[in-house]
Amino acid sequence: MGWLSKLLLPGRLRTGPTALLPARPDPKTLLAVAQLADPEARTDGDDILAGGSRIESPVELTGEVLAKLGVPDEDRLWACRIAAEGPLPVDFFDKSLAEGIAYRLGGWSLCQGEPLDPAEDGGDPLVYLPAVPEPEEILPILAESLRHADAVDTARWPEGELIEGVVHVPVRRGRVADVYAGADVLVTVEEGHRLPPAAQTRWPYLTEVAIARVSPVARTEEEAGEDAEPAGAASGAAAADRTEDVTSAEAAPGPLDAGSDSEDAGTSTSTSMGAGSDAAGAQAAEGAEGAEAAEAATSRNDAEGTEDTEDTDGARGALLARAAVALALADGLRGIAADSRGFQIAEVADVLPGGHA
Repeated sequence: MGWLSKLLLPGRLRTGPTALLPARPDPKTLLAVAQLADPEARTDGDDILAGGSRIESPVELTGEVLAKLGVPDEDRLWACRIAAEGPLPVDFFDKSLAEGIAYRLGGWSLCQGEPLDPAEDGGDPLVYLPAVPEPEEILPILAESLRHADAVDTARWPEGELIEGVVHVPVRRGRVADVYAGADVLVTVEEGHRLPPAAQTRWPYLTEVAIARVSPVARTEEEAGEDAEPAGAASGAAAADRTEDVTSAEAAPGPLDAGSDSEDAGTSTSTSMGAGSDAAGAQAAEGAEGAEAAEAATSRNDAEGTEDTEDTDGARGALLARAAVALALADGLRGIAADSRGFQIAEVADVLPGGHA
């Protein structure tokens, strides 16, 4: 690469979208990942064409260039820039393509100068369907796939009906057709007028599809608020499964009781031996206090690390559970299960980050 190309490279990559990968991807693996987003993706020389976008061949980046790109603590990454070459099948498909590649290959994505770790945002699994399913079609599948709700939250779902443990809310206004809620998972069926490449390949004769979004009930409640309509609560964009925990770690122990030391100091100020003893005692007390404080800090760090691990495991488990619901719907309704970026999933574990790394 010439000096001029190296000079212009950070600017080209910064505008993105770009996938920043920890290792040079095998061309076959990169093509297989691209075909999850566009089954008709193909190679074109050293590049890959997918959904009206060109995935440029990987370029090695060193620490100096990465620093200019705002990517910290990395000595070397491989960049695959995504360049739109025509009308995109859906809005921001090139950005989703970069994020999806980075997500599955354990890397970063970069767009408009902002580096992003896609692994922090698992998103909501989706199911593309040829038409909005009738309640009689989808309810038996959800009754077997969802953890059952005990009752209808009439404050939130005044029109909801509990059927075999699943709350059905017929919205039928705007883009949202129906909402189905279990104890902890919400399925929102929307009408979609722009077909992603996976749906175009599967149903080339269709001009619109239905999309079932599988999201957490708790998160939707927090985002929507108590006064939000069901349609507004259910049709938000895919967001991260984040659980904010407040750790109530034990505080470091306070200073040791210095009453006896003070008393000794008061009675022995006239002798140098007494002063020396007091100084030694004070140093010992400070040492013990410091050791206990350090031990308490270590305990706090261990507790926070344990809770962070538990939070991560909980988020992964919830994402896997939602993916299982999406796969059950896709299988029962002859649809296509995909992650939040439109990459097809064939198994539950496909929604976890780094699956093709």
